[in-house]
Parts: sequence; C-alpha cells; structure tokens
Amino acid sequence: MAVLVNAMPAPSPHVPAVASSTATGSSQDARLAAFAAELDQLKAETMAQVGEPDARYIVRLLWAIRGMETVARLMLLSAPWWPSWWLGVLVLCVSKVLQSGEFAHNVMHGQYDWMNDPRFEGKTHDWDLACTKEDWRHSHNFLHHHYTNVLGLDRDFGYGAIRLSADVPWEPRHLIQLPYAIVGALVFEWAIGVYNMELERLVTERDAEAKAQVKARIRALWPNYRAKIGFQVKKDYVLWPLLGAAVSWLLGAGPLAGALSVLTGHAMANVLRNVWNFIVIFCGHFPAGVATFEQADIQGETKGRWYLRQIMGSVNIQGGFMMQMLTGHLSHQIEHHLFPDMPSRRYVYIAPRVHAICQRYGVRYNSGSLLALWPSVAWRVLRYTLPGGQCIRQAVTLPGRAIIDDGVGDQRKAA
Repeated sequence: MAVLVNAMPAPSPHVPAVASSTATGSSQDARLAAFAAELDQLKAETMAQVGEPDARYIVRLLWAIRGMETVARLMLLSAPWWPSWWLGVLVLCVSKVLQSGEFAHNVMHGQYDWMNDPRFEGKTHDWDLACTKEDWRHSHNFLHHHYTNVLGLDRDFGYGAIRLSADVPWEPRHLIQLPYAIVGALVFEWAIGVYNMELERLVTERDAEAKAQVKARIRALWPNYRAKIGFQVKKDYVLWPLLGAAVSWLLGAGPLAGALSVLTGHAMANVLRNVWNFIVIFCGHFPAGVATFEQADIQGETKGRWYLRQIMGSVNIQGGFMMQMLTGHLSHQIEHHLFPDMPSRRYVYIAPRVHAICQRYGVRYNSGSLLALWPSVAWRVLRYTLPGGQCIRQAVTLPGRAIIDDGVGDQRKAA
C-alpha cells in the first residue's frame, strides 16, 4: 500500500504553527481551540453552500430507490434458475442498501430538515429496517455520536458482546464471539433492532437490582419493537409474496411459484444487505488505528477535544463513487462523525480539507481500502476471543509532530 507522508506545511497567517513536541497546559488548549475553529469554519462555509443541488439529489435518490425496488420485484417473479431472478435479488439488495444508508440513515441525522419536506424530516422518518426510529435516534444519533468510543457510554464499540481490545475485561463468553459475529452479520437488521434493549446485560450483570432495571427496560421497549418486527415481516415475507402469487396466477404460472420466488428473493436480498451493512460499520469503527477513551477523558470536554475524539475513533474507507454511494458516504466516516448533520454528498468535497487540517496539527487521519480494513477487523474479532491483547485507550490530546500514514492507521512519528 502506498505510504503517505503527512508533511508539515508552512503555517498560513491564520493557522498557528505546530510545536515540535506534544503541547501541554494552556498551549494545548490554545491549539485545540484553533483546531476547532478551523473545523468550525469549514463546516460554516460548506453549510452556507447547501441548497437546491442537495435537495435535487435527495429527491432523485428517493425516486431511484423506488424505481429499483419496483423493477427488482418484477424480476423476482421469474423462476430462481433464471438469470433475471438473480439480477432482481441484486437490484433489490442495492435498493435496500441505498435506502438504509445513503437515504434513511442520513435523513434521520437531520441532514435535510432544512427542506421542510415531511419525506425528509429526520425526527419522523422511518426506514426499511427492524430497528425502530426512536431506538436508533437514541442509541446511534445520541449515544454513539456524542460519546464515540467512550467505554461504558458508547455501546457501539463491540455492541455489548464483542471484545475488540484489552480495554474490555475478558470473560468466557468472548470465546464464542467469532461465530456470534458471523451470525450477527447475517441477521444484522434484527440484531440492531434489539440492540437498544441491552439484552447482553441479562448475562453480564451480577447485581440483582441492575438486572431488574434491564428487564424493565426490555418490557418498555418491546411493544414498539414487536410492532416494527410485525411490519417488516408482513411487508417482505407476507404481502409482497402474496402479490407475487397473484401476479404469477394471472400469468398462468401458478400462485405457489410466484410466492416462493418473491419470498426467497426478499430473504436473500435482506441477508446480503445485512452482511454489507455489517462490513461497512465494522470497517469504519474497529480496524487497527482507532482509539478508545475513558469517561474521565470527556469531563469538561471542549469542542476541540470532541472533534479530536471523533477523528481518533473513526476510519475512512477509500474508494470511488460506487463505494461512496453503497456505504451511504460512511466511506467518509471521519467527516460524518465531525459533521453528522451535513448532507452526506458534501463529505467528498470537504475530506481533503479535513485531511489537511489534521496534517497541520499532527492528527492521525485513519483510512484504508476495504480489502485492507476488513482483514484487520476480522483479525481483531478473532484475537480478542482470548485473554490479553493490547489496550488502545489514548489521551485526547494533540500530538506535536508530523506523522507517516500507511493508510490503515499504523502511523509513526516522522524521523
């Protein structure tokens, strides 16, 4: 993989020079404030440009998704041994990937609230996944984005069940985390649905009162989740297959053939979507190079430290237009964590400037190809099934020197 040298350019008049060693005290605070000011300015400049092109983009995306779904379901009426059926599965999978990622995930972050269009209203929009919109906004938009990689607060680091560093104490249950992760990838939609219930605490909690609180939480959240499960199952596995049976019967092929073709097609498309979303999320958060933090690290946290923590806990996936679309622009995980309410299509344009700011302040900018990141994640899941390992907790402070970036996060001080 190519090596990028984060050279330290001469500072412009409005950018403070970078010290030759890690700054402390008031000097560190001043540099963090300047770091935050540059990122704030970048966001302000970009958000000032948001408008009609972004509105056209999201409207066209919505109609493209609907069109792909329609074409795909028509293709699913053909027999499973026909190429058109397999193409229908692929097209339906892509439409579901776009719906859950580039459309719904970003809309639910409020990226298009400024349009005042109920189709793109973040607080009311629901998506084609089993997780309820209320649970997602709490567990993802609030807990994960506010407390990124803070142990004990951001449950997304390992999802409460997968040990990914020695910062998490080893328990015998971690011996089965590899098969657990494989099954979790296949049923990712449903796993995310129950995630906010914190079911794993029924096993990990030793205190009777705490376990009782978990049970009360489950009872409170279950009705909404049950309703969402019912909706998803009826839509993909009852209503669409029934429609397929009716169309197949009208065409003289018999209702059973049409029902089974549509049913199995939806099941396969959903599994493929689940596995892809699992890979994207894990590669954006868990490869080598990410850091974890203690709750003490965020006491009195300033804007600069919050920005820095988002960068230290995120990884970008390198790739072109198709990668950006199929990841919901989470290929730019760093920019998304910095500005979650910015229209995602803007991340591509601001990424070089974010990278440049990181270079000026000696901040590691983790990125790598999917082919490099995924093995790193898989090895981490496998390695931490056993005791030991490496702690990855880091202090949220600005380093003081340029760093060499190998593209996957293995970065060293320059000589």
